[in-house]
Amino acid sequence: MRKFFVIMALLSLAAGTVLASPFVSMDKPVVKQSAVEVNRGMLDCSNMIEVTLDNVYYGDNTGLPNNVTTYGCSTWDESGGEVVYHLYLDTPTMFEAFITPDGCDLDLAVLDQCDEDLGCLIVADSGVQTSSPLTGDFYFVVDGYSGAGCPFTFTINTLTPPEPVSFCDLLEDAAIGNGGVYTGDTCDGQNLISSMDCGTYTENGFEDYFEVVIPAGASFTATVTYDTADGALWLLDGCAEPFTCLAYADDTLSGDPEVISYTNTSGSDMVAYLVVDSWGTDACGTYTLEFQSTGGAVANEVMSFGAVKALYK
Repeated sequence: MRKFFVIMALLSLAAGTVLASPFVSMDKPVVKQSAVEVNRGMLDCSNMIEVTLDNVYYGDNTGLPNNVTTYGCSTWDESGGEVVYHLYLDTPTMFEAFITPDGCDLDLAVLDQCDEDLGCLIVADSGVQTSSPLTGDFYFVVDGYSGAGCPFTFTINTLTPPEPVSFCDLLEDAAIGNGGVYTGDTCDGQNLISSMDCGTYTENGFEDYFEVVIPAGASFTATVTYDTADGALWLLDGCAEPFTCLAYADDTLSGDPEVISYTNTSGSDMVAYLVVDSWGTDACGTYTLEFQSTGGAVANEVMSFGAVKALYK
């Protein structure tokens, strides 16, 4: 069963950076050396390879010119040769793109124009997925980390848009008030929230859902710590799509806390939904969730689900 908190509170933006890229990385963070010398604005697309969805392409950047050392949205040392692929989409489509190197460390940069500074959307260690249907021009640059060069495959596949998500019926009353600690377990859950524009990574773990009732001007901070899983937090403005992401956190690794904060500056009361998630396919585990709230929080108020739906817009 899902657990449901009613908390009179609200959040301000988290300590972690919320990205606006329409892509999310298929990888967790890796430690890579930054380039000593920044070299941008020289990407050569004159020999770019046109690609279409649902295909695999074979390439090799060994011995190719190193026109780009860093990209505008990354500091990694990409001093190897570059291979550029171009995709044009005239209808909104979701897709994934990833590389499989044969014997070296290659990275994948995704751009929306042939300019590694102005066009840079994301640089990933192996692959990316869209977080919403996209149209237009996309440039995929396979580059060699720290001068690397080797053969590789570049795969680009269509993703089927998921059915509209709703977790409204999975909520169960459990008040925690204006501050407190709750212990839960996501292993009896589902994976309904995987990626959104605010997210840095694709979160394919099982989830728990909590409702937060937030008076105007109120604020709260939520901290989740898993015993073993690599936790993540979302804050959404609804329990059924379409909804908007208000805050997101996945800044640490397994066993470390994730924290989001938010403040209601809308001028009126609102309802938000906190999703406890984790990174990794079907990842789950026991966790501790701490709430601290200010600004008119009611410690023990429990609302009926009918009253909650009356507030939900």
